[in-house]
Amino acid sequence: MHFPDGVALTLTGSGVYWVLSSQLIASFSVLAPGLFQTSSQGVLLVLLTGVISSAAGLWIIQGDVESLQDILNHRGGWVFTTPILLAVTDISLTLVGVRTSVGVVELNPFVASAIEAGAASLLPFTICYILMSEGLALLMLDLGRRLFFSNPTLTRLPFCLICGSAALGPFSNFALIVNPGLGSLALLAGITGATGLSAFLYHFLERARRVSSSEGPTDFSS
Repeated sequence: MHFPDGVALTLTGSGVYWVLSSQLIASFSVLAPGLFQTSSQGVLLVLLTGVISSAAGLWIIQGDVESLQDILNHRGGWVFTTPILLAVTDISLTLVGVRTSVGVVELNPFVASAIEAGAASLLPFTICYILMSEGLALLMLDLGRRLFFSNPTLTRLPFCLICGSAALGPFSNFALIVNPGLGSLALLAGITGATGLSAFLYHFLERARRVSSSEGPTDFSS
């Protein structure tokens, strides 16, 4: 049975997330932290869901690994590591901002709990964030190929847009670190940076597609 690209990485990352979540915020979602705080059975449910999701993802992960390897081996393939770089940058800037900027707090209860718990939670949190980010990127590439199969120039658009969305946090955090007094203007900086990144990625990948098309067989971008 063939699964869409990115499903395995997303399942694995989500599984690790839920395993951590069961211990840190006792909930499936940051929208309802502490939902099962007083119920050991609820916490166990979140934990088991995470274990099952991780196991399911790891069972079929070879397909995603092969797809990612194939993509990275093509012209401009390195650009598809952007989600990983954004995930690591986001976590790093969050840590720097919380520890060095007065009055800056982490609003996401899961992230805040992971930071408070220290390295024992931050490492698996980083791993789950990276897996989910790259998995979502592969899903967007697969979606782009399915939606725009008749128009090769648009197949990478979902990927570029999702990278732009993921870049909103890092750009906003960086702006606040540079100038903590920006306040809500940091969001504007984030939107500007995210839009610029999406445009750059799209332009870069479109140019790579045209070069590859003129040289021979169509590459990953088709």
